[in-house]
Amino acid sequence: MLKKTIALAVSALALLSLAPASAQAPYPSQTVRIIVPFTPGGGTDLTARIVADALSKSMGQSFIIENRPGAASQLGIDFVARAKPDGYTLLWSSADGISVLPAVKPKMPYTIPDSLAFVSSFSSFPLILGVSSALPIKDFKEFVAYAKANPGKLKYSSSGAGGGGHLQPAYMAKVLGLDMAHVPFDSAAPAVVAVAGGHASFTNVAPSTVAPYVTAGTVRAIATSGRNRTILYPDLPTVAELGHPELTEDFFYGMYAPANTPKEIVAKLRAGVEAVLKDPATPDRLRSLGLEPLDLGGEDFKAFVVKDLNRWTEIAKAINFKLSAD
Repeated sequence: MLKKTIALAVSALALLSLAPASAQAPYPSQTVRIIVPFTPGGGTDLTARIVADALSKSMGQSFIIENRPGAASQLGIDFVARAKPDGYTLLWSSADGISVLPAVKPKMPYTIPDSLAFVSSFSSFPLILGVSSALPIKDFKEFVAYAKANPGKLKYSSSGAGGGGHLQPAYMAKVLGLDMAHVPFDSAAPAVVAVAGGHASFTNVAPSTVAPYVTAGTVRAIATSGRNRTILYPDLPTVAELGHPELTEDFFYGMYAPANTPKEIVAKLRAGVEAVLKDPATPDRLRSLGLEPLDLGGEDFKAFVVKDLNRWTEIAKAINFKLSAD
């Protein structure tokens, strides 16, 4: 009798192991974490919350934001790259640790593009050059003149060493022959606060991050790195209009998963983000934040990121910019 019982149990287990994947609970069947590798308050965090809220409603499960800042977003990205590839730990990131930092740091704990699955892009954005209103600088021409007349005096804040807010002004300094110092923070939000409070001279950040301080009058916007003027500040000239097209650069936000995440899960997440982008209200909402919709998925998004990484690699080599491997 005992042998028969054991045999039946073994048979049942064997049948369970052969059960089709469709018998498993459909994704998502539990709370999904979206890792944002910056502190709350910046554009990365803001756009992540827009998408998380939409996915929570459309998929019937909670998509929650978990902020893991540090090292120009490297820490949060590495956390996701090492996570179990089951779709329950995702990444929402700007270009900083995806295509900029890997271009300037010799040894990274993750590799782009191999360490991640590319789910979907969401929006693109320029960097706004914002200076402290306490400085006697009203426009870009005065900015350059002041920097040249005061070598080493201007200090620029960024969201971390090796990120876009660091490399972009470093490139600008090289092109224009300026001597300026870098002050890194964990995210763009405190970097702007430092400028508003007079602890840094200027910063290059997303429009949505700097907007409250421009409105308050503590930061003065004088230029945009974008290919086009931003609707948020239509009177703000692009760097190309100011005579420096080589400094033109747009950045991006998007969603990723650990490499080897099942394709059907990646596809379902992509469809969820795509639905947000196709909502008629989304373009106006994004543009009110100084963002433009960017609708790329899968291999198209991956190719876009690799191209951006290659561009930053070329820039880093041209100005001999390299971070310590530590």
